Amino acid sequence: FHLSSTNSASGSPLRIKKPVTEMFLEFYLGICSSTDLRFSMALCVEEKSFRQKRREKVVEGMKKFLGPEHTNNLKSSPREVPVIAVLGSGGGFRAMVGFAGVMKALYESGVLDCATYIAGLSGSTWYMSTLYSHSEFPKKGPREINKELMHCVSYNPLLLLTPQKVKRYIESLWKKKCSGQPVTFTDIFAMLIGETLIKDRMDSKLSHLKDKVNNGQCPLPLFTCLHVKPDVSELMFADWMEFSPYEIGMAKYGTFMPPDLFGSKFFMGTVVKKYEENPLHFLMGVWGSAFSILFNRVLGLSSSQNSGSTMEEELENIKPKHIFSTDCSDSDDELQEPKGTENAEAEEEYHRNNQASWVQRMLMALVSDTALFNTREGRAGKVHNFMLGLNLNASYPISPLLDFETQESVDEDEMDAAVTDPDEFDRIYEPLDVKSKKIHIVDSGLTFNLPYPLILRPQRGVDLIISFDFSARPSDSSPPFKELLLAEKWARMNKLPFPKIQTNVFDREGLKECYVFKPKNPNVEKHCPTIIHFVLANINFRKYKAPGVRRETKEEKEFADFDIFDDPETPFSTFNFQYPNDAFRRLHDLMEFNTLNNIDVIKQAIKESIEYRKHNPSRCSVSLTDVEARKYFNKDSKHKLPT
Repeated sequence: FHLSSTNSASGSPLRIKKPVTEMFLEFYLGICSSTDLRFSMALCVEEKSFRQKRREKVVEGMKKFLGPEHTNNLKSSPREVPVIAVLGSGGGFRAMVGFAGVMKALYESGVLDCATYIAGLSGSTWYMSTLYSHSEFPKKGPREINKELMHCVSYNPLLLLTPQKVKRYIESLWKKKCSGQPVTFTDIFAMLIGETLIKDRMDSKLSHLKDKVNNGQCPLPLFTCLHVKPDVSELMFADWMEFSPYEIGMAKYGTFMPPDLFGSKFFMGTVVKKYEENPLHFLMGVWGSAFSILFNRVLGLSSSQNSGSTMEEELENIKPKHIFSTDCSDSDDELQEPKGTENAEAEEEYHRNNQASWVQRMLMALVSDTALFNTREGRAGKVHNFMLGLNLNASYPISPLLDFETQESVDEDEMDAAVTDPDEFDRIYEPLDVKSKKIHIVDSGLTFNLPYPLILRPQRGVDLIISFDFSARPSDSSPPFKELLLAEKWARMNKLPFPKIQTNVFDREGLKECYVFKPKNPNVEKHCPTIIHFVLANINFRKYKAPGVRRETKEEKEFADFDIFDDPETPFSTFNFQYPNDAFRRLHDLMEFNTLNNIDVIKQAIKESIEYRKHNPSRCSVSLTDVEARKYFNKDSKHKLPT
């Protein structure tokens, strides 16, 4: 190139010649025949293979659990073996400890051998992660593993916030940031959860859990979080994401990827920059990120005037601006190189100063009374948008069983008064922003506290759902159906079969350990599952130490005489992250007892599911081709997909 200047004496142009570098670029236009994202509504090949192997184990489990008189003719055909799912709600360590008791009961009673799936949300995912990442599970059962867990949660989590440990956490996150990945407070919270629950296996990955299920030896674990938008309440818009050892993705869009690609940079379905697979503890932090949003309450640093509110009440007051960082830039996170020099020493000094400044800011935010504890900004997890650049001009409904309808078609008269807020799920049909370079992911409990969307995918064809709800209630005697009603509303808006939740059963029968909800007319509602809904309630446990075995000594009676929500000094608060051994045993043993005390209810439901399968084909019988034909080639269809 040439630079022009002016000769001051003559005024004539002075031309200075410098070396010229010539570059030749060649562009090729090609069609990408394969992508790293899987685009399909169907289950992945690995999950289908798992189901086939698990079905044989389930047949053996059902024969042992129910006895030969009820399973003589049961064969390992997909048309005959019912699919059973176990669900655990959110609720912090209360949910984790309660689910530990549940899993011990299911494991030792043989119910777990009859299940195909275990789905968790928030606190329940922490127990599932602890259990499935244990090197000796399933050979070693929950009985032994729960004892280890009790020891882990008996210590104050503040011990993990020593300056030395925090500095170590933040320096490791600096490396993540330098690589070009987003870092938020959820990353720090994830390290605290990991150090508490799986400190001896912090290098575990979600994909490592394949070893626990590849031969069908255990139910497939399913975890969840939400994709949310920075400017919309999660009660109005949220996409449910599902995580399994085989895949991570969103059924709403039919986009899935292997776990080791989650967090990598994508464009138009193809990885353009791959990062190392995120550790399991990072995902645990994302799945339970409501607690990073309310971290000041977790540490007991909030003002006394709010000390009596539950997490659910506080979350209802959170606005999108409280969750997302004030830095709304969508630029890449890679550190900018120093400009104007190629000096190696200067570049190294630049990075050292940058790191020191970033680490210092993070340390000061944690150990001082800054906006970190006075606001909730910047707490959502953040990853690169794996749907960047895709064309979403058309989308399939989650359910291929019914024609797509708009929200207005949902009969509000059928909805319980507890879930008739007009803003709830108001914008769930909106698509994800495919132009945004990053997406925000948060705790699914921010919309409702039960992971039904994972299990209601029609392709999974679940017949029986055994659900355990550890959600906070105003009092021990309050109706326990709020989260279940929200799940029902979400299911109906997505045209997914769901039994009618008759809340008047509470008026008729009062508080019980579990409730059963069935389709009113199974011959018509052929795809509708049965739900056994367990709630957190101390009723018969006060009198019985085991089903049919009364408490006799004073110590036994005092051990079981406790309230869960009514006691102002309760150790079972959603915000409590330290469980003394007595509190752990009480909650753990309560939920173990409640489960075992209703084994006959579970047995009866499984028998009915087996009988139903004899007379009805497999629920998982609709292909994507059928959906395409119905949507695009049926001229009589009144409803069209959004474009």
